[in-house]
Amino acid sequence: MPEAAGYTVIIQAWDFRPGNNFALEMQKALEQCERAIAVLSPDYLTADFPQPDWAAKFVADPRGTERLLLPIMVRECEPGGLLGPVVQIRVHKLDSEAAVEQAILDGVKEGRAKPETRPAFPGGPAPAGAQRPGAGLRWQRVADPVQVSWRADLDGSLPHQQRREAVELHLVPVGDEARLQVRELTQLRDVLPDFGRSHRMFSPVEALQVHADATVAAAVGTTYDNPAGIAVTRTGQRSVWAALPPGRIGAILDEEHLAGQLQAMLRALVALAVPAADLVVPAVAIEPAQMLTVGKAAGPHGNTAALGGAERLRPAHEDAVKLPDLGAYAAAVGEELAARLVAEHRSSRRY
Repeated sequence: MPEAAGYTVIIQAWDFRPGNNFALEMQKALEQCERAIAVLSPDYLTADFPQPDWAAKFVADPRGTERLLLPIMVRECEPGGLLGPVVQIRVHKLDSEAAVEQAILDGVKEGRAKPETRPAFPGGPAPAGAQRPGAGLRWQRVADPVQVSWRADLDGSLPHQQRREAVELHLVPVGDEARLQVRELTQLRDVLPDFGRSHRMFSPVEALQVHADATVAAAVGTTYDNPAGIAVTRTGQRSVWAALPPGRIGAILDEEHLAGQLQAMLRALVALAVPAADLVVPAVAIEPAQMLTVGKAAGPHGNTAALGGAERLRPAHEDAVKLPDLGAYAAAVGEELAARLVAEHRSSRRY
């Protein structure tokens, strides 16, 4: 993308070839480059090797007047120390590749970031030509309802009465082109644990229950504290589930946090290398749901729960989207699915 816009870039995966000395290539790149890009994520902040790279540019331009260090946040994190005050390009909440590309190009440009159109008055209508997030995403009503295999059908690691609150997401294919053969399900037995660990569903050392038969392949966390799992059915359904933030009693239903969870889950399911349908129906649920407290996951949790709600939350799932769009518009889809769950919870509580 930057090269297509006329910029020159040095990227380790592209430019460091077998036989090169990694340290010397990094030194040469830092000497030659006009700017160093820090790709901010929780992993970046805890890794050892990136620290000297951004520190070298910081020392060369401690006031930031030359903008030699350009942080781009791709996953939400909180840079501390000397890196914290450096203004970032934030793309982690953008919901399309085009929007990310434009944000980066706008951030690299010299001069002020004055918009071409006049900003709308706060609370007033959006200016002409402005688009809402996810405006390019098309939802399509399916003619016939799809059959969903829910977490309760897929997770056999714990008895139902011992399961803690979790959000589950299923991508159900429309049509039969995503149907797997039994041999393909068997092979997933060895794939799903590492895939789940690489996407931070499971810790590197936690014990998993791994299963594959003629109908489903699954990897599931076996502890109450981590009711996480990933599964693929022979029909081509892709599924993942994860714990909700715990409260003092029950779990916290935080719409913003839930949208972020669903966004990460969508990206993981899209990345799963299994037969794909053009159209899928996203289906979400929370189960159990009787002890949910609406609040903020990062704030005080209180000491009581909203008791007496529905046993489970399963909003209607009757709209399909194109599978590739789920990667490009993961943020918008995550927000929509989170809103559906919160609305379902309010309805069950008769708010």
